[in-house]
Amino acid sequence: MTQTEQLKISGQLPSPKGVALAILELTQRENATLGEIARVVQTDPALSGRLIKLSNTASHISRPVVSVQEAVVRQGMSVVRQLALGFSLLDQYRTGACESFDYQSYWSHSLLMGLTMQALGERVKVGATDELFICGLLAQIGKLALATAYPAEYHAVQTAWRNDPSQTLVSHERARLETDHVELGIVMMTDWGLPKVFTNPLSHYENPDSAGIPDDSRSNSLSLMLCLAHQLADLGLADADARPRLTQKWMKLAIELDIHADTAGNFIDQVIASWQDWGNLLKIPTTMLPQFSEISQGESEVAENESPLRIVVADGNALTRRQTMALLVEDSGHIVYPADNGTTALALAMEVLPHVIIAHYNLPLLDGTELCLALRATDEGRRMHILLMADEHGEEHVNQAFDVGADGFIPSTISVQGLRTRLNAAQRMVQLQDAWEKDRAQLRQNAAELAVANRRLANAALTDLLTGLPNRRSAMDQLEQAWNAATRSGAPLSVMMIDIDHFKHINDTYGHATGDVVLREAADALRASARRGDSVCRVGGEEFLVICPNTDLIAAMLSAERLRTTLEAKRITIGQAEQSITVSIGVATRGTETIDIDALVSIADQALYTAKESGRNKVASKQKMGH
Repeated sequence: MTQTEQLKISGQLPSPKGVALAILELTQRENATLGEIARVVQTDPALSGRLIKLSNTASHISRPVVSVQEAVVRQGMSVVRQLALGFSLLDQYRTGACESFDYQSYWSHSLLMGLTMQALGERVKVGATDELFICGLLAQIGKLALATAYPAEYHAVQTAWRNDPSQTLVSHERARLETDHVELGIVMMTDWGLPKVFTNPLSHYENPDSAGIPDDSRSNSLSLMLCLAHQLADLGLADADARPRLTQKWMKLAIELDIHADTAGNFIDQVIASWQDWGNLLKIPTTMLPQFSEISQGESEVAENESPLRIVVADGNALTRRQTMALLVEDSGHIVYPADNGTTALALAMEVLPHVIIAHYNLPLLDGTELCLALRATDEGRRMHILLMADEHGEEHVNQAFDVGADGFIPSTISVQGLRTRLNAAQRMVQLQDAWEKDRAQLRQNAAELAVANRRLANAALTDLLTGLPNRRSAMDQLEQAWNAATRSGAPLSVMMIDIDHFKHINDTYGHATGDVVLREAADALRASARRGDSVCRVGGEEFLVICPNTDLIAAMLSAERLRTTLEAKRITIGQAEQSITVSIGVATRGTETIDIDALVSIADQALYTAKESGRNKVASKQKMGH
């Protein structure tokens, strides 16, 4: 039995739980419906919100998706299953026991890979964009699996790789563990039901030279997309000094997917902005990168008045064409492209997007005036500086040049100095365009920074500054959302009101600074001990509210008792000694007598008063267990 097979049956590998597991099991039934899937998704508010957000990121969406039902229908059963799987793993494995494995950076890198694959999928139609998102998100899942199953051994692998980077990570993994993250990741993704069309490219994208697949195949396109996604994720997490080099490397590879330099910047900026937005939503750290134009400028700075130009010289006469090209490259860094007829010149212009075109009037197939008119009919051609050339220098040639939209006229006998003078206008145009792009980049940067600042302000408005928990306003918003979800799905909903016993005595005896320490310690204990999916909020003074979706009264009472005993066992420095604190908890569950969230909280308040009256350090409810 291979090491991979042993891991499969050991139960040590990362696996989905909760709602995600329920969705996986449900989708394996032949008679499962999208309606059933939607009802299960609705029981998890976090998954619901992420699914709706992802449904609204596609560029072809004509109107926003506003409900889980619509999102599930639009995505389809397979995609919803994969998304639930990916988000479940992300939530469960944010930390782990492997010392040298950076779990936060792993998920940040994986998220950026997923978003890059999704964005590339909009350009290269090889699969559903959201399936490509999951393909990128889970492309490196084998690393997480090895760190989870073999924390000590994988620590040694990571250390050995950093000490000897001349060997690939896969080589180090196989030498110590008899398997590697690529092999293990493919096995796991296959077991989870991801199509082979997405898992096969994973086996060779990290080493494309050994792939041995046709260049025009779908598998090759996916492998290339994964390479680009991995490189952009590396760029996102790289130090500032390494970014220009990684940017140039990415751009060279991107050309194979028809992403050229003039569009690469906008593509990268948009993906990075999406990464930061999703990182904020998923509580994953991201990096605030400069705009692409600023990063790429770090690779090579060119003097303002010496910017090299891309120039197409179109002339049917080989002798005069070579003479003109020789004048252009003399003492300059211009990049010159030859064309011997008008049709070739037009195609070349659309491919290389030159700054300048020098075209002879008497071009074969498409003469100079026809070429000028054809270029001026396109957005790209209107930005080019076009000079028409003739063997004779007459006023009629000059007039005709301006009539068809050219920027100037030159004779075929022009000197080096005369040609340089004509190109000064093109240089100024390029400089103005560069300045405009810099201004646009600065505006985008300012807008991004403003958006981040606004998000921070919005988050601060919903956060209790002392404890870092959601405040009362946020608590009521979350409870309203949980109430609406429970109304739609018919699932139970419970809340707990928690009050620290004798808190006034602590404040009066030891001072407010000690009281603040007690509040923070209590908040940390509640946050750490609450069940996954429950939301702990501070609603005032020494009172906390815990929102428990999909929880009946019995489960809520058991959870409340666990929180009470946890806090009672905790030791806090109060004054000169360590002491324990206790809490009283009132529990309420949504029922026929609770008409809204205010009524639900009021019932929990009454139960809290009962717990206080009966001696404190107790859990109480005003409702019957079968309610």
